[in-house]
Amino acid sequence: MLTLAISTSSGQFALVLGVGEGENNRVVFDSATDDGDYDSRELFGMLSRGLKRCDKKVTDIGRIIVDTGPGGTSRVRTGIAFVNGLSYGLDVPVCPVSSMELAGLDAYGRFKLPVIGTVKSIKGNAYIGFFNEEKPVVIEYGKIEDVLPEMLGDTERFSVVGFHREQIINMPSMRDKTIVDSRLFFGNARLLIEKSDLFLDRDIKFPHFAQPITEETL
Repeated sequence: MLTLAISTSSGQFALVLGVGEGENNRVVFDSATDDGDYDSRELFGMLSRGLKRCDKKVTDIGRIIVDTGPGGTSRVRTGIAFVNGLSYGLDVPVCPVSSMELAGLDAYGRFKLPVIGTVKSIKGNAYIGFFNEEKPVVIEYGKIEDVLPEMLGDTERFSVVGFHREQIINMPSMRDKTIVDSRLFFGNARLLIEKSDLFLDRDIKFPHFAQPITEETL
């Protein structure tokens, strides 16, 4: 089966295609490493390029996995609208995955520590996510200095991902913590394919649609 994965929350869209099922799914196209001449803001062109590279047709797609944010609001909504339309047109399921989970999987795989991820918002607020391999990802919205201490609880060692890594490392309330700077802003979209077995129980189809993660939906 051909799986399409799209990350909407990074600086630009990332599109990955994989073949197989679950743990055996492997990447056959990655827009981040492809040398094609196309507009990375235009998902239809990226998908057409990827399908051509793999010698596949759009009707070969049997599942779509999408990063639903939080991230840049217009880009996330554009990506999710594209995915929902494609899912409806092909009558295939969508698996929604938050950007915090994607980044958490990436950083946890490297450092084997719980992960704090952040995404900038307006008026000094941020989306703050806590990822631990043993628990579902938790996402809250607000001021980092207000949310983070309670979110961490008794967690003493963790890594940081996102826009506020340096701020978190230098916070007075974090002085007694051991913090590893992952040097990551976003998670690697390839993990949506390589870890797809983690998401398969989230399949949704019309009349249900993937929804962007925003302040209002948390």
